Amino acid sequence: RYTSGIAGRSQTGQGGFVMAIWKIKWQKLIGGIAKISRNGKKQWQNCYLSRTYPETARNSHSFTIFVRQTNPMSILKDYLAFPASLLLAVAFVLAAYVLHRYYPQSKLVRALGSLRCSRVLLGVGAIGLAIEGTWSVPLHDTIPATIFALVLLLSLTLTVLDGVHRSAARPVQTTTRPAIPAVLSHAGIAVILFAALFGAPDATRARITVPQGKTVTIARTDEGLLLPLPFEVALEQFTIDHYPDGRSPRQYTSRLRIDGEACEVSVNHPLRHGGYTIYQDSYDQQAGSFTVLQLVRDPWLPLIFVGIALLAAGAVGLLAGQWKAKLLIPAVLVLTILFTLLSIKKIEFGTLAPALRSWWFVPHLFIYMLAYSLMALALLVRLLPLRDKVALSGKLLRSSSALLVLGMLCGSVWAHQAWGSCWAWDPKENWAAVTWILALVQLHLPNKGGWKAVTLLILAFLALQITWYGVNWLPSSINSLHTYNQ
Repeated sequence: RYTSGIAGRSQTGQGGFVMAIWKIKWQKLIGGIAKISRNGKKQWQNCYLSRTYPETARNSHSFTIFVRQTNPMSILKDYLAFPASLLLAVAFVLAAYVLHRYYPQSKLVRALGSLRCSRVLLGVGAIGLAIEGTWSVPLHDTIPATIFALVLLLSLTLTVLDGVHRSAARPVQTTTRPAIPAVLSHAGIAVILFAALFGAPDATRARITVPQGKTVTIARTDEGLLLPLPFEVALEQFTIDHYPDGRSPRQYTSRLRIDGEACEVSVNHPLRHGGYTIYQDSYDQQAGSFTVLQLVRDPWLPLIFVGIALLAAGAVGLLAGQWKAKLLIPAVLVLTILFTLLSIKKIEFGTLAPALRSWWFVPHLFIYMLAYSLMALALLVRLLPLRDKVALSGKLLRSSSALLVLGMLCGSVWAHQAWGSCWAWDPKENWAAVTWILALVQLHLPNKGGWKAVTLLILAFLALQITWYGVNWLPSSINSLHTYNQ
């Protein structure tokens, strides 16, 4: 991994300097793969510093050359970028349809569509998310994780195709109510995973540091590549709006001039220009002389939002008809208020961080607190000697699972608005997914009255506690975006 570079002949010597130049040329030959951008032109993602910054290379005795990190996933993404990503996506859909249409009784199709396979895949996913959420190990950015995601996606796709086929085959009058929400939920997860998996090679995330009064046309991607931009960015002024106490920041705003056009970017208020979405990322904390912007381009993002809409529709459908017990409604509301008060007691609403100043904050928090209350009641009902406690606990857990989905979706849309990513593999996000997955595994059990169902319900409730407040004490919390209430 070459991430830094050359500091001049006097430091490296004549031979070392020539060898470093040879390495960079060889690295350029191997890693300089042409990618097709949205305007149809080819861009070389890896290039000489002297070609990109000719004035800097001629006039400076010390400079740095950034070369792509040569990890397997980065190389794989290079080769699978558009048009390969689109061809692979079409091939995957066709393969799934052929398996469902012509080989429905094969062992592979029957195994991938079985409840046992679903439980195994969900369990493996929960373990991986728990490990990454605890120690910040980037398991998701590995080849085994990609293979696992493909298997999970194939299982979901076959399940959706089978659900659609069964719903279309039976009369409308005999179609059970949970069938359509279940199909929508599975379809939403499948579409999100499909777009995230096949769209990853085409997504571009880069950062650009813009000094005040200067124009910049080059960004650097997260992989260390120099990315020429199709526009020029100049910083006219960076301002920090403070609360009345004079210390706590209310908003960060960069007043820019892009291709001569005046515009501004602030937290939760991104700017779209030239095919990129521009976010306020950081700034010069000493003098405010420069701003750091994040640029995101993801042509598969609309498909992800389609999946979010399908998943939200399925979750709302699962909630329908679940609130007929009049005595449970006051209990749920009391617990929701209690959990909400406990959750916000350390949050200073008078000096909210800029990222929290969004209208998504209230629904995101309230929906999660309602889901926590339902899961707590589901566990309590299951442990008490009540009549029909298995069925009642199952309804409560099903409603909790649906609300956990809606809470996560609100948070994902909010995160995309604030930071440019629907899912950042943050510890709190990972443990929230673990909680939801454990609830799903319990709901997929054929026998919900056995000890396995009780164990999974207890594990889900423990994961909920880690998501709620325990994540602040995990080793991964140092890199978390959600420790503002610690």
